[in-house]
Amino acid sequence: MNNKPRMYQNRINKEFHNNREIYTTYDKEDNQDYITNINDIRRKIESIINSRNFIYSKLVNIVIGNDIIKRKIIGINNNNLITIDNEYIPLENIKDIYV
Repeated sequence: MNNKPRMYQNRINKEFHNNREIYTTYDKEDNQDYITNINDIRRKIESIINSRNFIYSKLVNIVIGNDIIKRKIIGINNNNLITIDNEYIPLENIKDIYV
């Protein structure tokens, strides 16, 4: 009974190389710190729609180009955001959306 195999034990003085350095750049002339990926925009819209305080419509600020417009959104269909006035806003035109 005393001759049991020992468990594998890793060295204690092991060096880890799994940390990565991340660099970001910011172009001051463009001054665009908006989300540009359509999947990120869709995820933000779905988080607004799936929130507890969304009953039928929600007043949001939508950044399109250099303009900020306020609309009441009711849903998302294919690649379009639908407002309460039955206006379709394509997701590829939206730079950012927030409440």
